[in-house]
Amino acid sequence: MTLHQLKVFSKVGKLRSFTLAAASLDVSQPSVSFVVQSLERELGAKLFEKLGNKVHLTGAGEKLLHHAEEIAAKVEEIRGEMDELKGLKRGKLLVGSSQLAGASSFPLSVEKFKEQYPKIEVFLKIERSDILEKNLLDGEIDLAIIGWVPRSPLLTGEPYRKEEVVAFAPPNHPLTKKRSVSLKLIAKEPLITHREASPIRDMLDKRFAERGLRFTPVMEVDFFGSRDTIKSMVANRMGIGFLSKRFVIGDVEAGRLKTLNVPELRLHRTMYIAVHKKRQLSPLVRAFIDFLRHHTGQ
Repeated sequence: MTLHQLKVFSKVGKLRSFTLAAASLDVSQPSVSFVVQSLERELGAKLFEKLGNKVHLTGAGEKLLHHAEEIAAKVEEIRGEMDELKGLKRGKLLVGSSQLAGASSFPLSVEKFKEQYPKIEVFLKIERSDILEKNLLDGEIDLAIIGWVPRSPLLTGEPYRKEEVVAFAPPNHPLTKKRSVSLKLIAKEPLITHREASPIRDMLDKRFAERGLRFTPVMEVDFFGSRDTIKSMVANRMGIGFLSKRFVIGDVEAGRLKTLNVPELRLHRTMYIAVHKKRQLSPLVRAFIDFLRHHTGQ
């Protein structure tokens, strides 16, 4: 049974005429008769009976007409909802954000999007990038801003924003007096950073190895609450820390910390817009991604 069959049947049932139904649908009468006969064969029931020159619905036909009208109304409702979604008049968006993105201007971008489309509900979940990847794979969120290139082959990502990673020390540290600091000098200092497998730690391990140096922190901090912990330890002269620049700039301006000019470091942490490769993106998700491409959140 198809929507086309129900549409033809409903037209005959309402007009009580194959001829009028054919004219209304702009098809031939034999075509209408063929569709109705095919439907009757499929259902194993007679839908119309002819009394004199008039066509009447049978008991089965009356029931089917009632259901067909309900189905037609539901189809129109679905089409209306899809049209509204295409026009971004209504809808729900589930967005994941890494903690780096969550502490950046990304939430502001979300708010700007909601202001532009006030009837769209946007739910923001801030989590670690590995958990967000799992959420995407499980279909629990529509897209995510994560701190690395998606690791699962089922996900795809495009660069969203770059964050500069800096080395920093207490204001009175001897290295802060230097115009530039070599990575070799940094390697001799007590180093404080994230635990292994975090994006920044991975970049630091790689950069030091490229220079033939070992990156051996005296303190490794778990991800949750790590930024404040690292800054506090550095401010208390326990070593040199590494974070995205935006997380230390306020402390630098307040005189609690000072960034070091390390030309060999030059690291940038990239955030990515990640989505599921095999899931068709809704017009709403595509519109949000396009919005992010053109809105910095500043």
